Formats: sequence, C-alpha cells, structure tokens
Amino acid sequence: MLRAALPLAARLGVDPALITCDTDNAASRRVIEACGGVRDDEGEDDGVLRYWAPTGAGSHTARTLPTVGKG
Repeated sequence: MLRAALPLAARLGVDPALITCDTDNAASRRVIEACGGVRDDEGEDDGVLRYWAPTGAGSHTARTLPTVGKG
C-alpha cells in the first residue's frame, strides 16, 4: 500500500514524504524502509518513529533527504 501511495504523493508535489509508525510496529518499519524510508531519530521519544521517503516528485533522492539524527 505504501509503495502505491508514494507516486500519488509525488503527483501532489510531495517530496520527500514524512511517514510515521509506532516504535513497537516492526512490520510497518520494514515496509517503510523497503520503500526507501530514512529514519529521523527526532520522533523516538514520543513513541513514534518518523521516516522520510522519496516520492520521485522532485530532485530529492536518498542522499538529499532531510538530515537525520541528533547532534
């Protein structure tokens, strides 16, 4: 479902897409990562993981996604 939704987000001009899941939802994490999601550690303290995934709408690629991690 996520793989099908990313092109729709691209058509709306969204790139990258912010995708979230609960920290204890391993299946969702695997799906997001398989679709190119790069984890942003900022959301971990509230029980939610944040990921940025390229949609192909613009010039963003995995190397130009928002900086992830603290510090």
